Amino acid sequence: MFLICSCFLFSCKQDAQRVPIENDGVAPGTVSDVRVENLHGAAKITYTLPSDIDLLYIQADYERQKGVKSQQKASFVDNTMLLQGFGDTMTHEVTLYAVDRGGNMSNPVTVDIKPLLSPVQQAYDSLSYEEDFGGITVSFVNETMANLVITVMVKDSTGEWTDYDKDYTGQQNGQFLVRGLAAVPTTFGVYIQDRWGNRSDTMIKTLVPLFEEELDKTKFKVLPLDGDAKNTWTISALWDNNTTALNGFHTEASAGFPVSFTVDLGVTAKLSRLRTWQVHDGREYSSGNIKEFELWGSTVPDPTGSYDGWTLLATYTIKKPSGLPVGQLSNEDIETAAAGDESVVPIDAPEIRYIRIKALSSFDSPQNSRTGSAWLIELSFWGQVEP
Repeated sequence: MFLICSCFLFSCKQDAQRVPIENDGVAPGTVSDVRVENLHGAAKITYTLPSDIDLLYIQADYERQKGVKSQQKASFVDNTMLLQGFGDTMTHEVTLYAVDRGGNMSNPVTVDIKPLLSPVQQAYDSLSYEEDFGGITVSFVNETMANLVITVMVKDSTGEWTDYDKDYTGQQNGQFLVRGLAAVPTTFGVYIQDRWGNRSDTMIKTLVPLFEEELDKTKFKVLPLDGDAKNTWTISALWDNNTTALNGFHTEASAGFPVSFTVDLGVTAKLSRLRTWQVHDGREYSSGNIKEFELWGSTVPDPTGSYDGWTLLATYTIKKPSGLPVGQLSNEDIETAAAGDESVVPIDAPEIRYIRIKALSSFDSPQNSRTGSAWLIELSFWGQVEP
């Protein structure tokens, strides 16, 4: 009997929840003093709310794309509404309703919006890509820092397009590398889209990726130079292909920054990129893992350890993918650290045989710190080896 009563009461409670708590049968007043600010791919609508005490929300009905109806709601505590995702600069009519707690709708108020050039089109207008080692380098400007997807396609031997790579970005100045392609004529197609399905034209080019290979680590050896750091691990372990063992480059805690080490690659090469592995046992992007470093190259290094005869190839900052505070790790952080942090060598860098890495800071010690150690457990290079 108790169970039957409980079910009856629960059923009644559910039915009561389906009925508006307040329903006076009277439509609320309309919004007034409507103003429009047209934005890139969007429009901000500002209005004065009606004074009805039972007002619940403002509803906007419109077409984001021709023939596709859209609806958006804004709380009664807000007097603005941001409509996004427009892919054109045409005039769109927006109908606004005030809705109260009883579900009563006001008379409609219509307003025209005319979005500015969409973020997709803005980025496409700045899009460019050129051949690079093992693929292409894609560059673009994303002025509004919108969330975009850059898709790279390649045409296969049958003439069919296949998606090869994608870059998901919200960066303002975007650049990403497409790797793993042979040095043969390849037809590329690159286009940009957003989460609303707006898509740019496809930029098509036939390019020949530059030949690239990983340098043979069996030819690497330490080049001890005056001024290089005292190492407490075995530095040759930096090229033993073991990316988990706690071995490689490790300075004393009192070493401070900057500190350096030097390697003879065993060949003369035009470098294209390098990958560095940090300690990734729960200390990813923290502690003594190197954060900022310079890459120097030479064909005839000064044996005294000075930087005469050396060329600064690039300066790098290792960035934590998630941006989370030290001690907090996302899955992406863990996976990236395990795969190695990749850094690109500028395409105009000269051919070199010797490299010198100067660590400028770690994740817990800033530049020019008088204390703190630097860690690195594996190192790989790619490029074109001189015959």
